[in-house]
Amino acid sequence: MKPANQLRSLIRMIAAALLASTSLCACLSTHATFVPVTDRGIAGAGQDSDAVRDEAWAYPEFKEKHVQTEISKQSAIQQRTDRNNYFADFEDHVHVRRNTPTRLGSFEFNFVRSGTDNGLLVQVHHDGMRIMLERIPSAFYMGELQATQVQIGGRDYLLLAANSRTSTQRMWFGIFRPDGSKLYAASLEQSVVRVHQNVDGISLFFLSGDSMRIKI
Repeated sequence: MKPANQLRSLIRMIAAALLASTSLCACLSTHATFVPVTDRGIAGAGQDSDAVRDEAWAYPEFKEKHVQTEISKQSAIQQRTDRNNYFADFEDHVHVRRNTPTRLGSFEFNFVRSGTDNGLLVQVHHDGMRIMLERIPSAFYMGELQATQVQIGGRDYLLLAANSRTSTQRMWFGIFRPDGSKLYAASLEQSVVRVHQNVDGISLFFLSGDSMRIKI
């Protein structure tokens, strides 16, 4: 092939390649789907921000004067480790998804974003009337709220709990009276895998094998 013909063939190949590239870019621009990126990562994946983690770790423990807590290290008893169903040993319990009111007997539970500071509000209604509005750190919004009812010493109580992301390694746990008043609430340093009822209170079993007893 003569040099002139070779040059013309090369020019035609380059032109065809540029045309194909332009068509591909137009197609991708038309059909591309963009994934939102937030401070929590892509579409909520990944880790919490430092501010969210700090808030969860700084949440102060609340307990009434008569409430006692005791930590035991590395229990020899092997507990079931279902991190997503820690009230499984209770006859009646519910899993509450965010923004989804869920009933348990005469109680209705929900948890939503706070409209003022981006925190998390736990709401409880009884027979149609709101009895509780508890603000907790926003780190606990990523999972689900779990709730159950217990009777200890002849008195009724509500148990509420919510895990954070695995990377933040916290769990919010609260004990309330049926009128919504609070006996105990804390952001615990470990994820709870099982909750047991005792004669005088509640025992929490952690993923590490440690346990915590709350006497009420």
